[in-house]
Amino acid sequence: MKKIVLLILFAFPSVGCDLCGCANSNSFLGLMPASNRGFIGVRYRQQSFESHLNSPVLKTRESFQSTEVWGRFYPINKVQVMAILPYSTHTQNQIAQQNTVQIAGLSDPTLFVHYNLLNTLLDSTMHEVNQSLLVGMGVKPPLGKFRYEEANPSQVANANFQLGTGSTDVLWNALYNVRYNEWGVNADAQFRLPGKNPDSYRFGARSSLASTFFYAYGRGHKVTLMPYVSSTLEYAAKDVRSGLVQENTGGSVHWLGIGLEAFSKRFVMGANYAKPATQHLSGGELKAIDRFSIHFSYLL
Repeated sequence: MKKIVLLILFAFPSVGCDLCGCANSNSFLGLMPASNRGFIGVRYRQQSFESHLNSPVLKTRESFQSTEVWGRFYPINKVQVMAILPYSTHTQNQIAQQNTVQIAGLSDPTLFVHYNLLNTLLDSTMHEVNQSLLVGMGVKPPLGKFRYEEANPSQVANANFQLGTGSTDVLWNALYNVRYNEWGVNADAQFRLPGKNPDSYRFGARSSLASTFFYAYGRGHKVTLMPYVSSTLEYAAKDVRSGLVQENTGGSVHWLGIGLEAFSKRFVMGANYAKPATQHLSGGELKAIDRFSIHFSYLL
């Protein structure tokens, strides 16, 4: 299993929330095997929040779930294309009122293009230390529904609860991976610049930094297991609506996570779980609880 490369673009639903859990943030790719091969698969992601922490009347709990079809393809040498199409379910439980509001539907898809500046796994020479460096850009078109009625009590009148952002966003990212025998480290960075949607709402820019430490057990066997630990820093600037800064938005969170990947010749599956070590969201009125994902993919 020498052709394993990690591409963690950390973007679970994360920060930048107007006293409501946030569904719209960067696009998470996860751990992926065989850097020279395409794949197609299905992934499930979930994250939960608590909001209005200092108000027993307004306190809520949000859950964001997403089932995604995703794939990676190689149109030309050293260029890889990734596509993600999510179907999401967002649920808000209003604790004092004992009321639940839920929306579901297609969310915004994401398309990435990466160029391989360095990858010792792609040449014919045996290396004691294997490295890879990818740089790329992405685009997120507005497919998911963003419109809502603020005066409608049956809806959650909050921009961050919607299925999409209503805007076209641009992403930049860089990923570096180094491995010596069974041990390896992955480091990556991502920046997302949201556009303004037709409702004159612009989400704050988002940035992420992450490091992952992994161990590949059973290389050369039918199944390779890869346990790992990760540390991720995420930051979001404040949102802007009609030229006015939305004060109860933006913030930062530091995630600590664990995970396990299992690889075979044709299949890969895995799961990961993370909790915030530190956080400051929406001026302290919003709390991220945890996040979890599982996936199954077929190598082409």
